[in-house]
Amino acid sequence: MGITITKKPELDANGERWVGFRKTPAGGIEQCSREEADASILVGSTASPLYKSHYALILRHLGAIDAQTRVGTNEFGSDDLPAVVFEQESDLLIDLVARHLIKDWEGIDETDKPGVPAPYSKELCKSLMYQMPSVYFIAIQAGRDIALRAEEKTEETSGKPLPRTAGAASGQARQTKKSAGSMSA
Repeated sequence: MGITITKKPELDANGERWVGFRKTPAGGIEQCSREEADASILVGSTASPLYKSHYALILRHLGAIDAQTRVGTNEFGSDDLPAVVFEQESDLLIDLVARHLIKDWEGIDETDKPGVPAPYSKELCKSLMYQMPSVYFIAIQAGRDIALRAEEKTEETSGKPLPRTAGAASGQARQTKKSAGSMSA
């Protein structure tokens, strides 16, 4: 036999995980352990049937707007655009994450009540993501990792768990030094 059909990997549609983040000296935020975190969010899976269904509807909606305005065709031109305000893709996706992925939080308060934990709400969550867009990206990455059971696969492959890291600030790996006997340039 030349071709083997493998089973599709089972996605975790109902998993949830607390994800911590903290402020950086530059004013942004970075993911970290909950022990080191200024705040934490409870994130659900991107494999959730409702999340996937609503995400698909958003994509279809945006596609219909593009088709209506002839985006991507030779007939597209800014002079022909209707005097209508269309939804922004970012607004729709932030609403989706606030509704389906971020389920709760800890360590979040409001300016009018500093130090008093703010109860989770979809509207406050959207405000947080507009204020700190990195929260959106942290939630998407964590939701994807939950769906793919990334940590479980890593442990199964290596036989031991790997420590979690926040990654380098620049996103680039450090160059390693070559040994003295290395011939390559």
